[in-house]
Amino acid sequence: MVMLSRVTGFFRGTLLAYYFGQNRMTDAYSYAFTIPDVLWSLVAGGALYASFVPVITEYFSHDDEEGAWKTFSVVFTFISLVLAVVLPLLWIFARPLLHIFAPDLSRPQPLHPALAAGTWVVSLRGHPVLVRPMDLAVTLTRIVIPAQLCFFLGSLLMGCQHSLKRFTIPAMGPVIYNLGIIVGGFAGQMFPRYFGGMKNGYGIAGFAWGALVGAFIGSIVIQVWAIQGIRPKFRPSLNLRFKGAKKCGKLVLPVLLGVSLPQVDQIINGFYVSGLAGGRSILDYTNRLMQLPLGIFGQAIGMVILPTLSQHAAQKDTRQFKDMISFGIRLALFLTVPAAALMVVLAAPLIHVVYQHGNFQASNTSAAVPALIYYAIGVPAWSAQAVIARGFYALQDTWTPVIVGTLVTIIFFILNGQLVHRMQTPGAALATTIAATLHATCLYVLLSRRIGGVNKRELVFSCRRIVVGALLMLGAAYGVSALIPYALSRTLGGSILELVLASAIGGAVYLGFQLLMGSDEIRRFKSMMRRRPPVVEGVDTGE
Repeated sequence: MVMLSRVTGFFRGTLLAYYFGQNRMTDAYSYAFTIPDVLWSLVAGGALYASFVPVITEYFSHDDEEGAWKTFSVVFTFISLVLAVVLPLLWIFARPLLHIFAPDLSRPQPLHPALAAGTWVVSLRGHPVLVRPMDLAVTLTRIVIPAQLCFFLGSLLMGCQHSLKRFTIPAMGPVIYNLGIIVGGFAGQMFPRYFGGMKNGYGIAGFAWGALVGAFIGSIVIQVWAIQGIRPKFRPSLNLRFKGAKKCGKLVLPVLLGVSLPQVDQIINGFYVSGLAGGRSILDYTNRLMQLPLGIFGQAIGMVILPTLSQHAAQKDTRQFKDMISFGIRLALFLTVPAAALMVVLAAPLIHVVYQHGNFQASNTSAAVPALIYYAIGVPAWSAQAVIARGFYALQDTWTPVIVGTLVTIIFFILNGQLVHRMQTPGAALATTIAATLHATCLYVLLSRRIGGVNKRELVFSCRRIVVGALLMLGAAYGVSALIPYALSRTLGGSILELVLASAIGGAVYLGFQLLMGSDEIRRFKSMMRRRPPVVEGVDTGE
């Protein structure tokens, strides 16, 4: 399901690129999600889910369903009331907030001094179009802000299912969200007058309305339907003194007092590239490509591993806890290091195949390639961080990840300022990778000290084998790419051929080397796939 969500995410990005290219109009669309992203990162961020799941998992582990549902009821009611106040304020103050996060979005195009302040000329379908990016961004922001209510409440509904090891329906949420954006995008082109028409971005608002509808169906409708299968005992309550609610509050409190790199990297990058035409669009397009291996492998492993880690932590089973953390890191690296290597070699044909259609030109592809390469290098670090952070959350420690994340984010600010000034948009991607690597390393050292080691010898041996295999694969993939004639590689068919052949041969080299070396990750993965999922009476495991 995570893979399907990434594929639909690709298609939604391809559709946006096809209709609108890579310019100030697509920048405005990307910045429309900045205020919602800030709300998610500063009000609750990933810690809303990461603090909620360990607490109710602990209740379920001790067969205390009443305590679990009381905790859910209090947190759900409280979050609903908070958002009922916060979201209208964000809707009202969308414009001044966007001036803070995208200060250069309203400046006029330098080549057209006669234009009104904040107006840009964008080439669309071969015709010049006058666009006021700030006005467009404000309009789109106000459309997508209500979707945050769906995401916040949906994360609690999904957390309940994850605590009982039901993963399928929650994983459908992002797929439906992406499908909503896709349908909205098509609707905006078919009926532009109903979505702002030429005066407001050629129907680009259809994508924003699709995001709102997709969020409601994916995060609320199907999750409410799915949770009925576990017979919820929800009663609206504001008993904030209840033990479970107090524990969730203590765990989520650090996020209110700090910032963490995984939540704010795109926001900070967007701030620094707001003066570069198409800069935010380049980062969004390439980041979506980078998210494919990261989401399928790193984040999915981290999501699924959290309930099991929480159970081991609740039962004080340190040995199993260490083993699960070690295996999670090794499995994430085993899958993402070769994926990152392939993306570095095949950055140009990958962008060509996914985005270079319609208004997205070859020059846009060339501008995006360096950013994708720098993003790809950081995929293994992001994936390891997703697993390691869950170790702290399972121990009901959200302070450490946020403190480390806040310190790394300060460094990230400095890196952005220096690298964007020297390298422009690719510098923001490189700053992200450097900060992610530092973040993962610091978290690993602290967690290792906290639990008395993370099977270091096993981890080092695996990393050595993974890196050697990835280098052999990289050489094979590069050799295949070099054999494709230049003229052929510039065509869509040639790029597809390059992607397929280089990936297949490079992947075969990597897998063959791992099998030859007796990979523990392959052995354990095959063992898990053969094992039947546990059956819990009265509970559908969803597996």
